[in-house]
Amino acid sequence: MYHFQKKTAKCLEVITKCSLFAAEISLKLDKTSYMKKLTDKEIAIMNVLWDGEPMSMRDILERLPEPQPHFNTVATFVRRLESSGMITHRELGARFFLYEPAVSREKYAEMVNKESVNKFFGGSYMEFISCLVEQQEVSVEELKELIKMVEKKK
Repeated sequence: MYHFQKKTAKCLEVITKCSLFAAEISLKLDKTSYMKKLTDKEIAIMNVLWDGEPMSMRDILERLPEPQPHFNTVATFVRRLESSGMITHRELGARFFLYEPAVSREKYAEMVNKESVNKFFGGSYMEFISCLVEQQEVSVEELKELIKMVEKKK
């Protein structure tokens, strides 16, 4: 009987490790769960990619607002964005790559908005909207439009 208990305990240990590993993988598959907040320069590069088709490093550089950074600086930011999972690339030839977003503008905005509402308003979207109303950032017409949008989703 003791041998059976040891085997059972070992099986439970393996199952637990597999479950933890599966949970870790599923978190990584949901990009919003580990997406990092971007710097202003990274957002500028992402905006170029979100607004266009897949493009080369030179294309990205040409579309950045003035003053344009050095090519190597852009290359460094692009590598960082790629390593963080925000963009991907396709190789078209020796040392020629086309870059494109791996995360949509909407998905990134959703993550940033959720983080801000959680951080500053305790997760309450009602408090967030109330703050916008108090600061006169949202008009009555816009609120009515929001209400219509919510009612359509019901």
